[in-house]
Amino acid sequence: MPTGQCGWRGRHEGRHVMQLSQSIKLRQKQSLVMTPQLQQAIKLLQMTNLELSQHLQEQMYDNPFLEVTGATETALNETAKQTAGPADSEQLNKNLSSTEGQNDVSALRESAALSDDPTQHQEVENRFDTALVDMPRASGPSQGFADGDFDLIDNLSVEDGFYPMLFKQMNLTFTDPTDRIIATHFINALEPTGWIGTTVEDIAAESGCSAEQAEAVLTALQGFEPAGLFARNLAECLKIQLMESDQYTPLFGQLLENLEQLGRGEIKQLSRKFKCEPEDIVDMLGVIRTLNPKPGEHLGIEFREMPSPDVIVTRRKNGWSVELNRSTLPAVLVNEQYAEMMANQKRADQAVQDYSSDSLTNARWLKRAVEQRNQTTLKISAEIIRHQTDFLDKGLDYLKPLSLRDVAQAVGMHESTVSRVTTGLLISTPRGGMPLKSFFSVNIASRDSDVNASAASVRNMVKKIISQEVPNKPLSDEAISKMISEQGIDLARRTVAKYREMLNIPSSSQRRMQARLSEFR
Repeated sequence: MPTGQCGWRGRHEGRHVMQLSQSIKLRQKQSLVMTPQLQQAIKLLQMTNLELSQHLQEQMYDNPFLEVTGATETALNETAKQTAGPADSEQLNKNLSSTEGQNDVSALRESAALSDDPTQHQEVENRFDTALVDMPRASGPSQGFADGDFDLIDNLSVEDGFYPMLFKQMNLTFTDPTDRIIATHFINALEPTGWIGTTVEDIAAESGCSAEQAEAVLTALQGFEPAGLFARNLAECLKIQLMESDQYTPLFGQLLENLEQLGRGEIKQLSRKFKCEPEDIVDMLGVIRTLNPKPGEHLGIEFREMPSPDVIVTRRKNGWSVELNRSTLPAVLVNEQYAEMMANQKRADQAVQDYSSDSLTNARWLKRAVEQRNQTTLKISAEIIRHQTDFLDKGLDYLKPLSLRDVAQAVGMHESTVSRVTTGLLISTPRGGMPLKSFFSVNIASRDSDVNASAASVRNMVKKIISQEVPNKPLSDEAISKMISEQGIDLARRTVAKYREMLNIPSSSQRRMQARLSEFR
């Protein structure tokens, strides 16, 4: 044998060659998975009343046993008996520890339709898909504000209407929940022209804040697109548009204060009054004619009412009442007469029988799921209002700290369930309509156990202190921190600075400079 060949065999004789083989092995493994029904139950929790109505209409087209009635009083009365019974409208007494109030919540907890938390008692199958646990909200006219505590209709496009466009801008402009509540009141006060049909003082009274705070929010709103919105009169509407296009001058300001004379064509009189040439007045008039006195109508989008609330809070003699909005809540019924007729058809083939059986089972399950969704929504809403009655009675300064965990522990549910329910729902209160999540705010540490301040209320305190300062002697963040600490709330200087930046308030040096500049105007 050739020498080269022997050498090759010698180098490889000691090596083992790996062999690949295929085999079938059985292995038992137990893990969790979300069933289709569980997925649908979670989706129902995330839906507003209007989204629920649309979803049920789609289901009704595919299920002959399912009937969905409009929000009529008769149908809703029947549904209410099957859903929450006597606790459908919970009375929230002033004495929150009363036995009657506890019994109301207990009655809601004893639902036999489904478990309180749809994520409990789930079936065990092949695997647990974590991507399905926090599935995105269904698209619709009220989706949004999943992040933060007041993201009103955050994901809507301009095509969905004029109000969603405003709310989208509001979320980008305001980070403070109290400012967003005030801004919502201003949006409610808009007229088809784009002007506001009320005074700042009225908005402040409705929001439970100072006129200075409402004025600051209005100033920010007047920077929204299209330019000219939220003006109180024609002159202010034109001024906003001129400032937006960097054309506003002191002479323009004088002219806007004399629009009546300008309308009468008194060019020479105005030029003598302003000590300028008549041609200057004519040029400014030409610019004004390019502006839109009614920016709301210019959009070509018809104004519509605010989205209907899902939960309504009203004041009663003995406290506060929380109930679902019956005008938008659909009623789900199962056509038992048709089910009995199909069951008595002896000659129906097997395929028809299987289809009828599956459809009837799905219809009954969906009915129970909707009932549980309504009960869960009512229970969580009632617990939130129990914590925030002082806010409803006295205003923004009394918004208490409240977290998802607090509500979840009180109602015996998981935090994710509370988050799903509160994300997207609108609540109507005597202080205006607002997202249910606007009632959540983190707690601020205090030295006094009797002092219970939320981050939102402390931010409001910072804004009030700055609004009341002497313009030429603005307060430093350290001084504001000491003033708040005197009220028993521990607030570091850097926290004051953070809150001030969230409120779009300049630093003390910048405020001092602005005050000096205003003296020369």
